[in-house]
Amino acid sequence: MAMGFTSAIGDFDQKEFDSLDTTAGIASSYHRLRQKEQDARWLTSYLGWFEEDRMRAAVPVYRCRTQSWPDKLYDPRSWNLLGDAGGGCSPGNSLLVGGCADRRTGFHVDAVARTPARLRSLLVELARHAVDEDRSLVFPYMYTDARNALSAATEDTIVWAALERESHIFGLSDPQWESTLPSKVRNTLRRDQRKIADVPMTVSEAPWCEIETWAAELIAEHNSLKGEPDRSEFVSFRYFDWQQNPAVDLMALTAQSPGLRGVQTVLLWEDEMEVYEVGLPGEDSDERFALYVNLLFHLPIQYARSRGIDHIRLGLRAETPKAARGAVFEDLHCGVLGPAETKRLARGVS
Repeated sequence: MAMGFTSAIGDFDQKEFDSLDTTAGIASSYHRLRQKEQDARWLTSYLGWFEEDRMRAAVPVYRCRTQSWPDKLYDPRSWNLLGDAGGGCSPGNSLLVGGCADRRTGFHVDAVARTPARLRSLLVELARHAVDEDRSLVFPYMYTDARNALSAATEDTIVWAALERESHIFGLSDPQWESTLPSKVRNTLRRDQRKIADVPMTVSEAPWCEIETWAAELIAEHNSLKGEPDRSEFVSFRYFDWQQNPAVDLMALTAQSPGLRGVQTVLLWEDEMEVYEVGLPGEDSDERFALYVNLLFHLPIQYARSRGIDHIRLGLRAETPKAARGAVFEDLHCGVLGPAETKRLARGVS
């Protein structure tokens, strides 16, 4: 058995790494995390664990190099943790386990290494790594299975908060998928289709590079109207990363009616699709609603099914319209192991 730290994900085999955990999809994939190593705001390392030449774990950990959190949603003080668990967490005294971006985290530890005793051994190494720099362990945006495994291995000393829920549609490769849905969902989808049919609309699909000039403007305007200030150059910067990712295909679905034009970007990775960002400014109207439901739901579903894609990730928030169209939800949890408990764990104290 060998356990140790490395500074580059390139020291691991890509297929082995990705096979350890796919729950977060693109966000915690080998090539996405390799890109994050280039973010100067973070110092990245990985705790690898091998047993008889088989990779059991490869856990990314991040130290923030800036005085304030690059993304306020990764600030533990905003997580509504019980007591004052997150109150003392600053960029300078926190070690983030698993991820530092994209608001969902894969936990790259296989089933054998997730048993409480073995996982505790791995966490002891992480705690020693943290204590060496007077840091505490922070676990951002973990799925429920990872949360439960971490709690069992630390004897429930991590303080957790459930924040947001990620929405999914599964089973799209089944030719009878729609018939498996509850009748209320089927009725909603059919009502959408009638409203879409009532609006003269041209739809298409294209690589992002072909429509970026106007689509980036639409996405920035849409985000700004929703209270998240954005600019077209920021949009292009975000998409440049995805264009450089060799494991991802970045596509755009477009819809145009007499008075409106909209775009929905999608990311394709392995056998899943992520519905990423929409650009559809304008005031509420029947015309806008028809474009909206087509871009966010019906066109992605049609695109996925035509290509044999089984799983769509629909992102966070807006749960009511997503649930009405067949989405199911997974909780995302954020946790903190306080300074005293991190030190106890580093000493191997139960």
